Amino acid sequence: KKVKIDGAVIVTTPQEVALLDVRKEISFCRKTKIPILGVVENMSSFSCPNCGFKTSIFPPISGGARQMCKEMGVQYLGSVPMDSKLLEACEKGVSFLSTYPGAP
Repeated sequence: KKVKIDGAVIVTTPQEVALLDVRKEISFCRKTKIPILGVVENMSSFSCPNCGFKTSIFPPISGGARQMCKEMGVQYLGSVPMDSKLLEACEKGVSFLSTYPGAP
């Protein structure tokens, strides 16, 4: 049975090795005519649970996903910081945005 694919949302992290893999995934999608909806950068930063300060644990040496998207002509959808509150909401099965409306 054939299934129509609406498109791919590709998720990466800021590390160069991950971005290299994502470049290959983008090339695969293009070769197989799978529409690329965009790229999300996961673990783009870390939000301190005490003070909310954000720091880059994996600093993007070559500009991260945002720069790679510009170079490859793919839409950058945004970034998701590492946040212990996000993990907590996922584990409890509750909406992160509803539970922590002021979180990054």
